[in-house]
Amino acid sequence: LTLLIGSLEYNRALVAFAKPEGSFSFQQLSEDHYPGDVGFDPLGLKPDDAEEFATIQTKELQNGRLAMLGAA
Repeated sequence: LTLLIGSLEYNRALVAFAKPEGSFSFQQLSEDHYPGDVGFDPLGLKPDDAEEFATIQTKELQNGRLAMLGAA
């Protein structure tokens, strides 16, 4: 289990952080990285438009909060 979680986090770090080349600061994110978007979309449900993606992300957060409230 630890190796699985470690490999997933390593893959996320490779996607999110910029390569240490040229003018580089510690823990600099890639220019095209959006927090929470690691490229995993096997069913193709992620919208291409950034505004639509933000709307879907907000709906998912609200749904999760409502589910946590219902479980409490």
